Amino acid sequence: MSPNQQAKRDEIVDAAVEVLLHEGVHGCTVRSIAATAGVSKGAVHYYFSDVEDIIDQAMLKAARIWIQWLGAGGSSGLKEPASPIQLFWHAMSICLAPFAHGDRSLMPLWLEYWAMRSRANRIEPLQVLQELMISYVTELMEAAGVADAPERAIGVTAYLFGVSMQESILSVPKQTVMGQIAALCGLDPPKP
Repeated sequence: MSPNQQAKRDEIVDAAVEVLLHEGVHGCTVRSIAATAGVSKGAVHYYFSDVEDIIDQAMLKAARIWIQWLGAGGSSGLKEPASPIQLFWHAMSICLAPFAHGDRSLMPLWLEYWAMRSRANRIEPLQVLQELMISYVTELMEAAGVADAPERAIGVTAYLFGVSMQESILSVPKQTVMGQIAALCGLDPPKP
């Protein structure tokens, strides 16, 4: 693939990310992606075998961007230099922030995507996303000195997904959530 072709493919994936965030998985059609990217439907089909492939690529790109953003400290004012434990708690807080502030758009998108892939028995993209999240949480935990970080990261990641689903329905106090994460990690919870 030439650099120009790769750039066009990337533009299409970027457009799919935008469509996913505004319209969800069911609204992410070849037509909506093409309109957002400013290309023809034929161009979309030229670069991708089907819309499912575009959605998988877009979800993976969105997850990587989000993790990169988390790693950079998110949008809040974490004071430099931060210790590894401060970075860990900051990342956990950012992960939960959209739900704590009433943003109910992210979890439905993830649930919709996971349900569609599970029903279609397209598990590999889900595994890639899960491994990406577990890897990031493992890095944070190892840097913070958490014993058995790889094993505990699996539990913390599963907990974050679960509590995020719960938050989309019923609010859980942040200190309760942080206390539960602390228990999973074997750490002291952060001070309020």
